Amino acid sequence: MLSKLAAVSAGLGIVAALATAQVTGRISGSIVDSSGAAVPDAQVQLLLPAGKTAIFLTATTGEGLFRFAGIQPGKYDIKIEAKGFLPASVREVEVDPIRETSLPAIQIALATVTQSIEVVSAVQPVETANAEVSSTVTSPQIDKLPLLDRTVIDIAQTQAGVVNASPISNGTDVVVNGLRSTYLNVTLDGINIQDNYLRENSGDFTPNRLRVSQVSEMTVGTSNVSSTVGGGAAQFNMVSPSGTNQFHGEALWYNRNNALAANEWFNNQSGVDKPFLNENIFGGSFGGPIRKDKLFFYGTYEGTRVRQQTAQNGTVLTPDARNGIFTYTTSAGVVQKVNLLNLRGVQIDPFVQSNILSGLPGTVNNFRVGDSSARLLRNTAGYTFNQRNNGTQDNAGAKVDYNLSPRHAFTGAFHLVREFQDRPDTFGTYGGFTQVPPVFNDEKVKLYSGSWRWSPRANLTNELRGGANVAPAIFAVSGKPPAFFELNSSVLWTTPVNEFLPQGRTPTTYTIGDTAGYTRGRHSLQFGGNFQLIRIYTYGDGGIVPGYGVGMGTGQLALTTADLPGIGSADLVNANALLAGLGGFVNTYTQTFNVTSRTSGFVNGATNARNWAYNNYAAYVQDQWKVMPRLTLSLGLRYDYFSPVDEVNGLILMPVVQGGVINTLLSNATLDFAGGGSGRPLYNKDRNNFAPNVAFAWDVSGNGKTAVRGGYSINYVDDNNIATAQNNGQTNSGLQSVVGASGLSGRLSSNRPAIPTPTFQIPTTEANNYKLNPSGNAMGLIDPNLRTPYVQQWNFSIEHDFKGTLFTVRYLGNHGVKELRALDFNQVNINANGFLADFNRARNNGNLARQATGVFNPDYNPNIAGSQPLTVFPQLVGGGLLTNGTIRTYIDQGQIGTLASTYQTNGLNGPVNFFNNPLILGANLITNFSNSTYNAFQVEVRHRYRRGLQIQANYTFSKVLSDALGDTQTRFEPLLDNQNGKLERSRAPYDISHAFHANGSYELPFGAGRKWLSRGPVVTRLAGGWTISSLVTWQSGAPFSIVSTRGTLNRGGNRSAENTASSSLTKSQLDKVVGFYMTGNGPFFINPANLNTDGRGTTQEGAAVFANQAFYNPGPGTVGNLQRRLFNNPPVFGMDASIQKVTRITERQSVELRMDAINVFNHPTFFAGDSYNGGSPAARFNVNQTSFGRIGFTFFDRRVLQLGLRYRF
Repeated sequence: MLSKLAAVSAGLGIVAALATAQVTGRISGSIVDSSGAAVPDAQVQLLLPAGKTAIFLTATTGEGLFRFAGIQPGKYDIKIEAKGFLPASVREVEVDPIRETSLPAIQIALATVTQSIEVVSAVQPVETANAEVSSTVTSPQIDKLPLLDRTVIDIAQTQAGVVNASPISNGTDVVVNGLRSTYLNVTLDGINIQDNYLRENSGDFTPNRLRVSQVSEMTVGTSNVSSTVGGGAAQFNMVSPSGTNQFHGEALWYNRNNALAANEWFNNQSGVDKPFLNENIFGGSFGGPIRKDKLFFYGTYEGTRVRQQTAQNGTVLTPDARNGIFTYTTSAGVVQKVNLLNLRGVQIDPFVQSNILSGLPGTVNNFRVGDSSARLLRNTAGYTFNQRNNGTQDNAGAKVDYNLSPRHAFTGAFHLVREFQDRPDTFGTYGGFTQVPPVFNDEKVKLYSGSWRWSPRANLTNELRGGANVAPAIFAVSGKPPAFFELNSSVLWTTPVNEFLPQGRTPTTYTIGDTAGYTRGRHSLQFGGNFQLIRIYTYGDGGIVPGYGVGMGTGQLALTTADLPGIGSADLVNANALLAGLGGFVNTYTQTFNVTSRTSGFVNGATNARNWAYNNYAAYVQDQWKVMPRLTLSLGLRYDYFSPVDEVNGLILMPVVQGGVINTLLSNATLDFAGGGSGRPLYNKDRNNFAPNVAFAWDVSGNGKTAVRGGYSINYVDDNNIATAQNNGQTNSGLQSVVGASGLSGRLSSNRPAIPTPTFQIPTTEANNYKLNPSGNAMGLIDPNLRTPYVQQWNFSIEHDFKGTLFTVRYLGNHGVKELRALDFNQVNINANGFLADFNRARNNGNLARQATGVFNPDYNPNIAGSQPLTVFPQLVGGGLLTNGTIRTYIDQGQIGTLASTYQTNGLNGPVNFFNNPLILGANLITNFSNSTYNAFQVEVRHRYRRGLQIQANYTFSKVLSDALGDTQTRFEPLLDNQNGKLERSRAPYDISHAFHANGSYELPFGAGRKWLSRGPVVTRLAGGWTISSLVTWQSGAPFSIVSTRGTLNRGGNRSAENTASSSLTKSQLDKVVGFYMTGNGPFFINPANLNTDGRGTTQEGAAVFANQAFYNPGPGTVGNLQRRLFNNPPVFGMDASIQKVTRITERQSVELRMDAINVFNHPTFFAGDSYNGGSPAARFNVNQTSFGRIGFTFFDRRVLQLGLRYRF
């Protein structure tokens, strides 16, 4: 029999892949007689509510068991018929996505003369069939809750184990059970809808931006999901609505604006008015039968229009300066005005006149920037204007369901979102004084899905499902760029010419899968496979337009103090900048060149395009074995294969591995093409990915009221593989070249230097690349034996139903294994030739010199007692340049790692080699370095809707430990010290120790059919139909570190970003230093009594320790002694509320008025942030910054009121 079933599946031509195509649910149960004996061969029918024709048929086994698989989520009726027994029915059985609804035993009575039908009321039972940890939020529940912008995915954060640790981290800290956010799989109708290029924000964003009307149910699976479900260790599975046997529809309009909103707390503190906002959401939906019980349709549309502005402030020239007249104040205090153009006998460059000055505002309206003041208009000042920041979004969806017969059912769905968003945030960097921003997003995201359920026999069901999600992310630019740019960075003003160039990506995810369900005896089998293809086209035009920097280059007549008597040095620099900018004097140029194929060489004007491919395959089998009527065992096995990431055209470079990975990284490696048709994959295939799933469920009393469950499973995951591979590959120079030169002559409109196309040479070596870029050359390599990360999960729970309220207590945990992390094996060697000892001698010399002379001088001075001769510094170029201010600062601060790197990258190291591979700065390897652990205790309470009340609440006490942050897009996290990996083990950034979530709604007991005010048409109409609902979040604050970031062991930048500060205080003493402190100067997370007068947390070098100083910088060759993420942000509390009034017009028509209040109490929950987010810590966590200890964010936004009007029929 099993061989025949396998042949059926094979005949469908289904292959296997990772991303789950599972979206349907299952129903299982048993039929017994009045004595409790099993009733075999009973006919079980599944019907739509109030339907007359069965859409699915099955029969009980010899043990009286039945099962429906491949059921579209929704409510159904079940009808049972058995020879010699009365017909029975179970009504309103809820089927949820990817979950099994296990019904308690259905008892049927022996037939009598009356032949009456027994109706059994449906209940939502305790889960007695498996150990999956999941919950489902239905459309009516979602609809009643206060959701801003009607965004569905946010509702997932109300579920146990799901937390948002940092709202300012671009979504990377919405995590499930302490797992990396990339381990989450998000689907709609079984099709993956994530951004599979950058998966970090999967927990609170999908490119499809689904609205409430597009989703009927959402199941959040957090642990031990079935082997039939893949794509991640946790699941957000959504289902689009279907039509029913009755026509239903609605029209809606929502509005929120700044008139009904509070101001931001920090705006109030600074005296800044509320930002303008006016957002309207409008649309409707309609669905129903084309043919009852057979053919149904559903359609929806929601439009969003956001109209707002952003205040911009740019630097412009004063009227005098536009004409070349430079204003300065002499050392004697006399204001002078000099026409620099006349002084040098030049005219304003024609290009500058027509492209720059013509678009630069001719007036000034503020002095927040520039060198002018209200008293004296000098050369530059500010120009403030309001720039449009509009957003337009259109969401549309359609679905058709066709129940051809109980044996065949088909579905098809299409969803579209079109978004147009202004991007005024590019102004500060790229310029453009226009009311309409020149940069915008213009995207159309499309999802297609379809399914076919086939039931050839009563005990065999097969579902075929497939589809695609096309999700472009486009940054477009209006108009064409000029032939070249006068670079914004080289002039005194903000350029009016937008320098941003188009970039974007188009991820397309194709999914097809097949699942068969077979029931025999006490066994219910599911088996099948999935296949997913990810194709991503990326492009970027950055730098391809020539850019000319203006300044006084070689041979140009720079102004001197002789030309401008009495001028100060800073003013002289500005005078030359003004003259060069207006005259178009070329000093530098830069242009980026890209290749278009492996043989094209560098092509002038070509975009940086890549085509990425990533395939996922899976096969699985799951057996649900009813060992005894009250005990079920689940045994599953899933096989996952993740193909190596590939660039289909072979446009990526990788080192040729010789003598092992580490030896290659530390050698003059050869770089050659990889991927595509090159014959060299980026890394080898990993075929050994078998994932078991074992669970039990014990129905303690046999009535479905109490269950004890437990399970263990393994899930293989995608750890942002594409972006990680791309980043490491692009580390290797050779397929993109930035050509630059300085000290040039000529002008923009005449004698402008031509930029030569660089020579293309592949294969190449690191020695060749070092010659081209001695200060920044780096190597990237993917471990050839890279393995697929996986997660081990386990849970044990007890669940009890008490009078319609489900209580669950559980312990669960997980262990992330072989997680990806990119390391740098070329750590700076501070002990080279005894450099550490000599550095300490130099630092001691400097301190002694400061005591004697007041100046820090690290050189040997025989006239100062205790000063010691240096042994290594004299070997360096210029004796280590110990008179240089930067060099002295590094020595004074103890930054030996940064100093050693500075010497090496600037060619000042002489015979002393501070790197294992002197040809490169970084030797970066992506490998399976990391792991994580999570342990949690959870309590859940779910009160099913009854008498107008519905409540869901949960509490989680948990701990997350990891040796990697796991929240960077490229997984590049070099170790602070390669010799001491134990430093990396700490709390994860999203370790939230305590989290409480609650949501609920209550229909007030007034009006017709209710307890009070139930008489009289006027009274009942006014008093009835009121519902209140709320979302509540309380959680402990996310952890953060107190850092120094100094390169005291490794080099600076991201190598030392997690180098903590030191302290001699105990943790209990530090708890009195770190906390929440409201002052007249705003909120702090450091006690102001422990801050220096300049705001820092430590003294500057050479200064005495201040009173109550708690933190210190680590010394040379050491790291800070504070643990990473030792401290917590302030606790988080937020509450959203909604009030709704439904007024019945007729039995089938109603009007709803509602008001949703986000952060209803406008309570400011202050948030310091994440000490390490995306590469570098914020200054407020750095003891050496004057902003140390300040809080500048609130966790929740200001209070916003959203008004809504809906008509339903």
